[in-house]
Amino acid sequence: MRKNRIKSKFVRSFLDIFIMAALNGSSMYGYEIMALIHREFGVLLSPGTLYPLLHSLENKELIISNTDGSKIVYKISLKGKEKYQETLIALNFIFEKLSVFIRNHKEDTLQIA
Repeated sequence: MRKNRIKSKFVRSFLDIFIMAALNGSSMYGYEIMALIHREFGVLLSPGTLYPLLHSLENKELIISNTDGSKIVYKISLKGKEKYQETLIALNFIFEKLSVFIRNHKEDTLQIA
């Protein structure tokens, strides 16, 4: 149970990055984004979590929305692609540093999977 809470907190903390990753190369409906996050991470997002973030990303011009009948389709913007690439570089740096930090400061009995 604790593992699920940690996973859910992680996904929610980085949800904007996951959304930009999902939209990098393909357009998606909000429901498709929720289904993808659930399929990949086992975290079920509510519309009340996802849609305000989609609107925020759109207001920052990181994603673009278009209507397809009665549905809204989202895709990443050029500005969003640039931000996504910058974020990936920063995350890679942070994860490398975190990995080294943990290796250097773990107890002998700590097992990291």
